[in-house]
Amino acid sequence: MTLEAIIELSEAGQPDEALKICADMLNENPDNAPILYSAGRIFLEAERLGMGLVFLNKALTLVPNKGAIWNALGRCHQEMNRLEEAERCFRKAIKLDDQDYHPLVNMGLLLLNRCEPERAIEYCDRALKLSPGNKDALLNRGLAFLQLGRWEEGWEGYSANLGTTKHRKERIYGDETRWNGEKGKTIACYGEQGIGDELSFASCLPDLIRDSKKVVIETEKRLLGLFKRSFPEADVYGTRYENEISWCFDYQFDYRVPLGGLPMFYRLKDEDFPKTPYLKADPQRVIQWKALLDSLGPEPKIGITWTGGIQKTGKQRRSFSLETLLPLLKQKAHFVSLQYRDSPEVEDFEGMYGIKIHHWKRAVQSDDYDDTAALVESLDLVISVTTAVIHLAGGLGKECWVLTPKQPMWRYCPSEYLWSGLKLYRQKDSWSNLVQQVTGDFKERFCR
Repeated sequence: MTLEAIIELSEAGQPDEALKICADMLNENPDNAPILYSAGRIFLEAERLGMGLVFLNKALTLVPNKGAIWNALGRCHQEMNRLEEAERCFRKAIKLDDQDYHPLVNMGLLLLNRCEPERAIEYCDRALKLSPGNKDALLNRGLAFLQLGRWEEGWEGYSANLGTTKHRKERIYGDETRWNGEKGKTIACYGEQGIGDELSFASCLPDLIRDSKKVVIETEKRLLGLFKRSFPEADVYGTRYENEISWCFDYQFDYRVPLGGLPMFYRLKDEDFPKTPYLKADPQRVIQWKALLDSLGPEPKIGITWTGGIQKTGKQRRSFSLETLLPLLKQKAHFVSLQYRDSPEVEDFEGMYGIKIHHWKRAVQSDDYDDTAALVESLDLVISVTTAVIHLAGGLGKECWVLTPKQPMWRYCPSEYLWSGLKLYRQKDSWSNLVQQVTGDFKERFCR
């Protein structure tokens, strides 16, 4: 077996098979630097980051002046949200080979994650000089423009990686082409990112429906009922993750467009954001949840979250412990968990502090997001870290206080442009201090 075979298997999505070959070759020669590097890269791409660090660090002991290894090591640290170590690695890679665009692209992303968009743009521009049209550099630069509120430039770059990554696949239904903005046509619009993204970009669907002869929306199953009710003029299917679909043969599409591709046609300046509700919860379920919430007592009903994302999407910097919210949770209110995962800490919290936090799995961990929407619609206020429920609350027109980290994603950097009921609280030092600020505002609002 050769290095070429390892690369071929890895690119074909067979990391375990590729790693078996690496293991055999390392059994023969444990100091084979190219194989150690290849194994480290495979672990990195497979999101097995700890193992990636081990193999890449070993490779560096053998070949300390190889820029590609430093770059891969930096990517491992970056994926693990260890930004200082990642920056050190990327700078070393750039110093060793200033003609390699990869570490420049990665430095752009790192600076983007640090909310330094101007510097991110500089590194992306350097990368584009070496690799014109590079998709990752265009995407990172686009995200930096979005952080700055430079919408037209930002959306152009935002669509650069469509169809080039497993995280943003392009859906093709027939012989239609990508939509170019032409009005009066039959268009297939599909979700291509996370549920929060789908909920957020759905704000553009009324615009698309207004400008089209016919719109067909393909979303994930959890959003089917909510989208059908919210956009009755469109046909909606919950088959996003199904490989084979038959309903598409009932239509002759002129164009296709991802939900995340709509803002480049409809959100080019601040005034283009309507800040009006566009989602409609199931009224029958709302009645049921309001009855349950009313039975708790007259105090305000407040939805809360305290963790968001996964390691790769910055969970560490977006989240805190439930105990951090203690000053808020001591106020006279009924608190409702909107956590979308099991939250055993809720029971522990009640035992330790005597404070009841309601966590109804049938609402927040349901396969039908209509359940979550009805609960959120029934609350008096949502106080949340940056997670999908923010976009749900905004789409429903529900007042929402958002606790953002020091270095939030682009959509939380400009002013509150998305929804009229959105209020941003940005971390400056500790989460505890931010919670104290939120608690003060809560007292002013509800406890006077």
